[in-house]
Amino acid sequence: MKFFKLFLVTTALALFALACGNDAPDNRTANTNTRPAATAATPAASTPNAAPDELAAAAGDFARFCIGCHKADGTGGPFELEDGAKLKVPSLRERGRKDPDKELADQIVNGGDGMPAFKNRLDEERINSLVRFIRREFHGQTATGAASPAAPSH
Repeated sequence: MKFFKLFLVTTALALFALACGNDAPDNRTANTNTRPAATAATPAASTPNAAPDELAAAAGDFARFCIGCHKADGTGGPFELEDGAKLKVPSLRERGRKDPDKELADQIVNGGDGMPAFKNRLDEERINSLVRFIRREFHGQTATGAASPAAPSH
């Protein structure tokens, strides 16, 4: 049952990310004017539209690796492992809110307190994107600032 729920959430997030990446249909009538179209005065004007797709891959990683324990809304809570052990998974909405990005990235890299380490599953770029995704989705921060580099500890 848990696998089915995870599958549904992952599929929904993938479809959402795919839908966000598609351009809107162009329903304008063809222009028969032969003059070249004027270019935009500022090319950065289209940048805000690109922001949602920036973390689409991180949303997929969250759905694949994190949602099973931390839930889709980031609230965490009681979780039973396959061996029957019970964990109290922390809420991503509260925990880490005041910690620096590097500390959150280190937690993802090295795990601890029942959380598995992801240093062998996610590279530095994906971990930093996941930190930005968590900041945006659960801490209300924008995704424009880069997370501090994740330094794997051995």
